[in-house]
Amino acid sequence: MNFLKICKKASFEIIKVIHQNDNSLFQKINKGFGGDVSMKIDLIAEQIFIKVFKEYGNIYSEEIGFLDNNLKKTFIIDPIDGSFNISNGFPYYGSSIALKNKKGKTIKAFIVNLATGDYFYKDKKIKIENNLFYNKKYTNSLNEMILFEKAYANVELCQKLAKHNIKYRSPGALALSLALAHRCKAVIFKGEIRDFDIAAGVYFNNELHIKIKNDTLLMAKNKKDFEYLSKIIF
Repeated sequence: MNFLKICKKASFEIIKVIHQNDNSLFQKINKGFGGDVSMKIDLIAEQIFIKVFKEYGNIYSEEIGFLDNNLKKTFIIDPIDGSFNISNGFPYYGSSIALKNKKGKTIKAFIVNLATGDYFYKDKKIKIENNLFYNKKYTNSLNEMILFEKAYANVELCQKLAKHNIKYRSPGALALSLALAHRCKAVIFKGEIRDFDIAAGVYFNNELHIKIKNDTLLMAKNKKDFEYLSKIIF
């Protein structure tokens, strides 16, 4: 199985659906396994991933839950990360896939921004940043940026950060933000910690400073920044 090739192929298929500009894609259908209300595009993207991966492993996806194909490996999938963004035309949404072995250890990861084409891939041998459309290395830098996902639901933590004059942005797609953690100052998340959201991104940047405690996650490349933010957040 060529995991990267299959992920890229599925990404192009989903992008093609999105570019139909069909408003019915954003119709809310029902509450998925992960607890969020699924849009039609979430379910379409999930079916695309199931189609391309079902012969290689089990599927554990945000919408459908666990699909047992009686195989040793399991694909952890967030079909559309940032559904609210995609339905509102904000170019920060994508897909996230982590491959776990029979022991539950992540061995490969792929995260893609379906709006820009930027993708992030890692296995035990290589780590790649590239673009689906331009075939060039991703080079943008976010050195001073802190990404705080789900800030809107955590007023108390926002107030703590404000007291220390800490600026942040909350773009609304956790997997994408985790994939960018090595390019920004830090990534913060406070909410339900789900494998769909974090497995691929944490594996991609697992060499950074990471702390996950209860419902809070912090990831930072610089030890000093990590320790300073830890004192405020945890």
